[in-house]
Amino acid sequence: RSPVFSLSTAALLFPLVIALLPGCGGSDSKQTGAQAQPVGPLENPQNNAPGAEERPAPRRPAPKPAAVAQEEPGIDPSTNPRDVFEVTATMPTFERAEGPDGPVSMNKFDAVFPAKGSDSSDFEIDQSPDAKASTPHSAPEETAPAKQTDKPAAKDHSSAKSGKESSDRAAEKPESESKRSLPSGFYAVAGSGYSPVGWPLRIRANSDGAEMALVTGGAVIVGHDGDPAESSPQITVVVDSFYMDRSEVTLARYKRYRKEVNEEHGRHAVLEPDNASSPADFPVLGVTLKQAEFYAHWAKKELPAEAEWERAARGEAAFAHPWGNGRAIWSQARDRTTITAVKSFGTDVSPFGIYDLAGNAREWCIDRWSPTAFADAQKSSSTPLRNFKGPRNAPVDVHVVKGNGPGWDAWYRAGMNATQHHPDVGFRCVLRLNEKN
Repeated sequence: RSPVFSLSTAALLFPLVIALLPGCGGSDSKQTGAQAQPVGPLENPQNNAPGAEERPAPRRPAPKPAAVAQEEPGIDPSTNPRDVFEVTATMPTFERAEGPDGPVSMNKFDAVFPAKGSDSSDFEIDQSPDAKASTPHSAPEETAPAKQTDKPAAKDHSSAKSGKESSDRAAEKPESESKRSLPSGFYAVAGSGYSPVGWPLRIRANSDGAEMALVTGGAVIVGHDGDPAESSPQITVVVDSFYMDRSEVTLARYKRYRKEVNEEHGRHAVLEPDNASSPADFPVLGVTLKQAEFYAHWAKKELPAEAEWERAARGEAAFAHPWGNGRAIWSQARDRTTITAVKSFGTDVSPFGIYDLAGNAREWCIDRWSPTAFADAQKSSSTPLRNFKGPRNAPVDVHVVKGNGPGWDAWYRAGMNATQHHPDVGFRCVLRLNEKN
């Protein structure tokens, strides 16, 4: 080998030999490195052991920035620190969310705030047994006795009074604020509820004990487009709200009427009806229109108009039948001549809860009969008639009879002599609600 190659090799190997010797140059190299860059994280001594797996060095948590001191909010010295009912001007406001068909929600919140000046000192801890039982984590009574205080509770804002007023408001129905007073001799049936305008949904008459249902007023479809001609064309009539007997006048009620009137005016003032031997809960039959009107007058009621009768039978949707537009479903055999006890057929009931408007007895109305009554009414006025009670120029002795039509249609009408006794014709009464009531 040449001397040049040997010297070169020796020059390369000499630093390595010096680095392997203990204590030779190691300290100076570490110090130099320390000055060049910051010291990294310490290694886990266990990682230096032979065969140990390499683990990432843990990171030091970043130092938290120093908390910025916030200024204590100032308190108005004139404000009561216990006043928890002050409504601030920064309360959130809510807007109505509009959708394609109108508002989809109404973020409206009703709140009742105690009187101005009330504070937390006006409240007491409720120590009633019910309150303790409803609190799962409340301490036993012997370990947490009620704290006595010498300060009496405020009279106008005590918890007892506030609780009582809240319970009274919760128990009070909204419609009770606008209850309407009924005419003398009539009273609301307990638990029947009230309509949105304040009328009881069910009332009872002192005179005959009959229960009556509220029939809401509005635009009423009367009649039918098509055959038969005397029921055509259909017209629109506006009627006021009224009450109607939920069933036809029964023999029991008519007997009560006869007894009272005969005792006052003589034993033959009111004669027996044609079906006096039938059961007491059957409808009274065979009475003339005038006899029916006498009964209604005694009971402080009236006979219905045809438009009112159809409103009670067809409901607000103007159904073809009291139960809707479908076919009749009876619990037993029934045809147009069937006479039974009132309310025997549970499906023969109108949306207002009135029975036997499709079948059982046919019923008198106060309208005079004319086969062209609806066509004449339509020609005479371009606007809906109000409380229409039939034509005035029709024969006096012939009146409208409703019910028991072919197919049980509620728009079916017929004319019958009002002075005669018809074995299948009865009646029911209505109570019209005047403005003064």
